[in-house]
Amino acid sequence: MSYPRQRITVHTDCLQYNMTAEQRDQFDQEGYLIVPDALDESMLTQLLEAADRVDRDERVAKSIDPGATMAKFRTLVEDDVFLELLDWPKTFPLIWDLLGWNVQHYISHLIYYPPESSNRVDLKPGGWHQDGGRPVPEMERPQPRLSLKVGFWLTDISQVENGGIRIIPGSHKGDRPPDLHSEDDILQLQVKAGTAVLFDRRMWHARGINTSDTTRKVLFLGYSYRWLRGLDYNVMPDEILEKCDPIRRQLLGDGVDMKGWWQPTDADVPLKTWLTEKMGAEYIEQIGEKQWDREKWGQVID
Repeated sequence: MSYPRQRITVHTDCLQYNMTAEQRDQFDQEGYLIVPDALDESMLTQLLEAADRVDRDERVAKSIDPGATMAKFRTLVEDDVFLELLDWPKTFPLIWDLLGWNVQHYISHLIYYPPESSNRVDLKPGGWHQDGGRPVPEMERPQPRLSLKVGFWLTDISQVENGGIRIIPGSHKGDRPPDLHSEDDILQLQVKAGTAVLFDRRMWHARGINTSDTTRKVLFLGYSYRWLRGLDYNVMPDEILEKCDPIRRQLLGDGVDMKGWWQPTDADVPLKTWLTEKMGAEYIEQIGEKQWDREKWGQVID
């Protein structure tokens, strides 16, 4: 594994979207962050064209009924436009501000959820869960953040009947599943197409019920620390890496050698070098400092 001598294509304009103090407090306290108008009309159109094609192909290949939900993992490699989201200007700075420079992409997940009849007797929302696979039951609690996801909403979920994601704000800080005694504890997100929603993988969430007249379409990209294995690929196919600049290659799991996943040199993490050049060493120290030195969750840890 090594990075070719390519120029970095991340544009400095993205630095205007670095996380504000208010955004950090919102994410740390509530476990999610809404980014309105994250996708412009051109990008949204391109993503929908690619995603619709993936949906058609998956339904044919796997004989998925037109009225059933289509869930496609490893979506990132299905079209070059999906690769553009890896370092998308309005979301990528929020990722490195939350997780630091030693980050990677670990999962991509496209979901097409067609409408359901409101007359169905068995109609109910999705089950409550945390993301993360085996770390959820196997790790001691309280659990660390480890990863987060960005949901790029490709269709409008501004009405309850659109079936937007349901969340329990603040539940990422709890050690046990929340006791839901009231609907008041639940927030169903209602946002327009083109909105991005970041959420902590520990936050309890569930699918809403789509009783509208349109299919609910969303693409999730997950980011984690580089010392975790990926869910899409451990080693991305060469034909994908060859399309990417050094920072995207870092995000896709490339590096100098395996040791660099745990003890990275600057050659393993070109994002760190780029941010040092653009933002300075003090900024790098700030986003890469030990988590226990941060002011988090309303507590100052001495």
